[in-house]
Amino acid sequence: MAPRRDKRVPSSALPTSSDRKVPKKLLGVVPADEDSTVIDQKPAWGFALLDRDDNHPWSMWPADRDGLMALLAMLQEMERLTWREVRDQMTGGHRRRGPKHKSIPVDHIIPEAQARLAELDLDDFPELFRFRHGNKGRLWGVFVGGHHVFYPVWWDPEHKVCPSKDK
Repeated sequence: MAPRRDKRVPSSALPTSSDRKVPKKLLGVVPADEDSTVIDQKPAWGFALLDRDDNHPWSMWPADRDGLMALLAMLQEMERLTWREVRDQMTGGHRRRGPKHKSIPVDHIIPEAQARLAELDLDDFPELFRFRHGNKGRLWGVFVGGHHVFYPVWWDPEHKVCPSKDK
């Protein structure tokens, strides 16, 4: 039997410069930059959209100090790559190989998370991007206005915002 080829994440998994969605909270804050090629830029982070309400299990605040430090170290590592290199990272063994970091349609996340997006005025995004950190941890957020800036919203240490289909 021939070995399986690695799946590649389509370019559509990351925003393009034509993606002009800007959260209502950031209107007038994010400059337009139509000439940028996002996929070949290095990641940058914006923290204006963090969900800081600790009544939600995926809020950024319940993270323990060690977990938060590990998450920040992961973001530092990602800054050394381009979005193309981030997109090309794969996970899993030879049988279940897939993208490590990817976009997820909002209608695939749990209803509680969808409702929380509405409360945060972030329900105008058709999809979220998530970074995988370890086996379960997921950092959820959005890209703004076709820029290379990723705005984290939630830290999901138990993989509950969008559970695997096979669980």
